[in-house]
Amino acid sequence: MSRLVIFDKDGVILDLEATWLPVVRAVAAHTVTLIPPVGGVSQRITSTDLLNAIGVDDQRGHIDPKGIFATGSFAQMRSKWQAMLPPQMIDLDQDRAYGDAVQTIVHEKTRQTTKAKGDVVTPLDALHKEGFLLALVTNDSEGSARKSLHDLGIADLFCAIVGADSGFGVKPDPDGLLHCCDVAGVMPDTSIMVGDTIADYEAALAAG
Repeated sequence: MSRLVIFDKDGVILDLEATWLPVVRAVAAHTVTLIPPVGGVSQRITSTDLLNAIGVDDQRGHIDPKGIFATGSFAQMRSKWQAMLPPQMIDLDQDRAYGDAVQTIVHEKTRQTTKAKGDVVTPLDALHKEGFLLALVTNDSEGSARKSLHDLGIADLFCAIVGADSGFGVKPDPDGLLHCCDVAGVMPDTSIMVGDTIADYEAALAAG
């Protein structure tokens, strides 16, 4: 019998579109403002181009469930964008001002838009009261994940919260799931992964 239930966050506990689409749109819009002109002429890369590259159809507001935005980490998004931008562009991974600006955007936008995917509180609370151990593994940052769960009033239900920056890699790597098993004191084959993307499925398979 399963004793540990490990959840993905976005698309399972949080409404991915309502919570994060405004954020990624704002980050993409900010990023293109930093593209330096060449010979006095601005580059023609648009925020729509950046969004399309990570699986977001800006006009329709559609998210590709196999795209980087749905399955990957923000570091992977930055890497994808960096390859599209001119060589004289700042290093999105290393530039402190850019990182600070993105954090400000995330904080301001998620404060307004954190939205559960339906009534998640009732079933999670019921599982917890039944004696199941709950954990969360996301390709978002750990701090962002904790804030989202806190906003929904359910952070205390989880024995482990693992993000892309927690030191266990990103899904589909299995180490985050295996860490949750270690924290909970259970074997992987007595745990279940609840996710909504191929990255969650592959991580579960890899973790056994």
